[in-house]
Amino acid sequence: MDDVEESYKKCEELYEHIRKSECANSVLGMFGRIYFEIGVSFTERQVKFQNIKTEDDAFILSSGFKPRPIFSVSLSDSYIGSSNFGYSIGFSYFDDYAFEQVVKRGSDESDKKSVDLGTYSSMNVIALSPSVFYSYGRDDSTPYRYMKLGLGLNLMYSAVRGTAYLTELKTDTACYQYGTDYVNGDVTDETQLRVLCNSTRFRESSYGSGFKLFVGMDWRRWKAEISTSLFQHRGSGDYRFVTQQTQIVFSRKLEF
Repeated sequence: MDDVEESYKKCEELYEHIRKSECANSVLGMFGRIYFEIGVSFTERQVKFQNIKTEDDAFILSSGFKPRPIFSVSLSDSYIGSSNFGYSIGFSYFDDYAFEQVVKRGSDESDKKSVDLGTYSSMNVIALSPSVFYSYGRDDSTPYRYMKLGLGLNLMYSAVRGTAYLTELKTDTACYQYGTDYVNGDVTDETQLRVLCNSTRFRESSYGSGFKLFVGMDWRRWKAEISTSLFQHRGSGDYRFVTQQTQIVFSRKLEF
């Protein structure tokens, strides 16, 4: 235990030395204060292979709603004059795996079912995320506790790979009809989806963009946030990958 405490003290000393160094001060002078954000998120991501023109899906894979660690870097918030309107810039990275395929026949929850067909997707994304927001409570008697409502832009580079069955293609009538019957509960044998539907392998790297809507609460550099995001990967041919994300975050901001 003494060795651990001694190592921790040395790390703190090294961190303080770097933070106060001439190099760090030069960087901070250009960009302002930098924060590292670490914590845990409860996230669901859906990966869709979508026709660019019609926006019809060929297949959908879901990661399920699961806890995940998060790590991101952001610059300090900037405000427009003395108003509560502000903007910020963040950088983030995540990798994710989805093992559930979604058979969908409508917009309601009852119109879709998740099924394990032995398919998967693996995704790595690095993103630059500028955002604008409105802050409630920043100028009252509790300046360290406030809520933010905002809209962000996602500029990203992604790598996606995996396998899937093309369960959403209406042109494959036998597969699509069996998927409809499966969602409606008229049939229960999921192995028939493997028999009737064509399968595909995919591996693609591309740039892309999207947006983010978020509501967050900050309290002395602790943060809780609920957000929904859309990532549109640049397509090749008639199709492209689209990632939808719903996320609940609990994190701590560490000043550099």
